[in-house]
Amino acid sequence: MLRGNLDNPLIIECFNFNSNGKHDLVGQIQKSLADLEKLHCSEQGENLFLPTGIGLNYHNKTLKSKLFVHKFSESVQHTFLDYVAGGCELNLMVAIDFTASNGNPRLPDSLHYIDPSGRPNAYQRAILEVGGVLQFYDSDRRFPAWGFGARPIDGPVSHCFNLNGSSDHCEVEGIQGILTAYTSALHNVSLAGPTLFGPVINNAALIASQSHANSQQKYFVLLIITDGVITDLQETKDALVKASDLPLSILIIGVGGADFKEMEVLDADKGERLESSTGRVASRDIVQFVPLRDVQSKWRNLGCSIASSRIASTIFNLHADQRYSPTKLNYSKDCIYEFYSVFISSQMPSPKLSPGFKLTS
Repeated sequence: MLRGNLDNPLIIECFNFNSNGKHDLVGQIQKSLADLEKLHCSEQGENLFLPTGIGLNYHNKTLKSKLFVHKFSESVQHTFLDYVAGGCELNLMVAIDFTASNGNPRLPDSLHYIDPSGRPNAYQRAILEVGGVLQFYDSDRRFPAWGFGARPIDGPVSHCFNLNGSSDHCEVEGIQGILTAYTSALHNVSLAGPTLFGPVINNAALIASQSHANSQQKYFVLLIITDGVITDLQETKDALVKASDLPLSILIIGVGGADFKEMEVLDADKGERLESSTGRVASRDIVQFVPLRDVQSKWRNLGCSIASSRIASTIFNLHADQRYSPTKLNYSKDCIYEFYSVFISSQMPSPKLSPGFKLTS
C-alpha cells in the first residue's frame, strides 16, 4: 500500500457507528507510518480534525479528540519470488480424470475428444494454461503425471497410474511431455470409474514428505483436472488433512458442466477447515478449486474479475515462528505453512530459471 515509503501519508478516519449504515464522521488525521511510529515512541497523542467548508473557505477544525498509538510493529512480508530467489523451488505434479463420465473419447461431445483440427479440449487447455505458468518455477521441468479412474489394457481399474505408461517412473519432460503422455494414455486405457481423489493425493503427499524429510527447499503443487463429483469424499478429506502439514498445495480444475459442490467443500475458503474421520482438523487450507467454465470466456482479458484470473496458478507465502529470510528458509517443524492464492494472468511475463539454477542450503 505504501510501496515501501514510510513517509507516504495515510488518512485515518474515525466514525460514530449507526445501525442504519449511515455512520457519522467524528474526526480524521493524516499521518505517515513514520509519524505513527514517532507517536508511539513519544507516548503522546495527536488531535483529530474535522474538515469544514468547501472551496476557498475550506479549513480544518481541530478537535479535542486525540489519536494514540499504543502498539507499533513492523515486519517484512516476503513474496513468492523472494523465496524462489532464495533457493526455494516449486514442483508441479498433474493428475487427470479418465472416468467414463467424460464421454467416449472418439466422439466430439467427449471432454477427452482429440480434435483433428488441433483445437485443444478442456483437459489440454487446463494443462496448457495452468501448467504453462507453473512450469517456469520448476528448475528441471520434469513433472510427475498420473491418470485415475481408467482400466489399462487387460487390467483392473486403476485410481493412480503413471500417465506415461511406465511401470517404474511417473515423470514426463515439460508441458509437451504431459500433453503427449495424455494423448497416448487415451489410446491405451478404457475409461471407467468411480472418481477417487484419495490415491493421487496420497501419492503426491508421499513425494512431498520425502522432500520434507530430506530438508529440501521445495514446495509442491498438485494440479487435478476432473469432470465430476468424487465418490470418496471422506477418504479425500482424510488424505488432505494428513497432507496439510506438508509443503503441498492442490489446485483442482473442474471441466465440463457437472455439479462441483463437493469440490467447493474441499476448498475451505468459505468455511471451516477440513476434518478427518478421526476428528483431526487440517492445519491449513491446501485446496483451491476453480471451475474452468467460469473463466474460459474471460481468460485473455487482463481487466477481468478475480474469478477469471484465479485459474492461472497457486503460489504460497511461508511464515515461520522465527523470522526466516528466504535465503535461510528451511522446512523444519517450527515452520508454519500458510497458503495464499496469487492470481497470475497467462499473459503476465513469468520469470524463467536458468539451466544452472541450484538450490541453496
